[in-house]
Amino acid sequence: MEKTQHIVILAAGDFPTHPVPLRALREADFVVCCDSAYTRFSIFNSQFSIPFIVIGDGDSLSEADKRALGDRWIQVDEQDYNDLHKAMAYAMSGEWRVESGSTLHFQILGATGRREDHTLGNISYLVTFAEEYPGADIEMLTDHGRFCTFSGTRTFEAFPHQQVSIFTLDPATAVSSEGLRWPLDRFRPTRWWQATLNDVLADSFTLAADGPVILFRTYEPKS
Repeated sequence: MEKTQHIVILAAGDFPTHPVPLRALREADFVVCCDSAYTRFSIFNSQFSIPFIVIGDGDSLSEADKRALGDRWIQVDEQDYNDLHKAMAYAMSGEWRVESGSTLHFQILGATGRREDHTLGNISYLVTFAEEYPGADIEMLTDHGRFCTFSGTRTFEAFPHQQVSIFTLDPATAVSSEGLRWPLDRFRPTRWWQATLNDVLADSFTLAADGPVILFRTYEPKS
């Protein structure tokens, strides 16, 4: 049976507090930590000793930290992309891997909260990552639910009254659904709010989209 390696990319938004992202971090096989998240991660990791590297432009680390990290510190000075993009590029490079031939599952944590512009930018990066790494298994976990991106037709496991929200970055993208309380029939959202806060009817739902879609699913049902 092929092994799955779980890789966490830890950004510098709000550090996780919900059990789902905390478990993902605790059980990670490897963590790629953005430099401005390192202080909080090092406190957490003192209990678990998860293998990791720290990456970024270095403006959030002291020289003492860099020296202490040694070869676990990777400096990338270019400014065209943020540290989350740099961390994902390193995670995808496979340079950290100790086992070959395994399936990789990437989970982004700490990408929301604090500054709202960073939050919006980080969520939209999911579409960029899907374009840059087609077929990669990537999701973003927050303290309230999980984001993923896809195009085409896909069925998702769910539960009754799970809340789902659908976002498109291209107003030409049409979305259809089965299994949601308010069905979509080749709906083309032109505003981010227009396909949010839908409700799952049973234990699965299906979406079909002719362009990239960002999907958010809650951990808990609506009360």
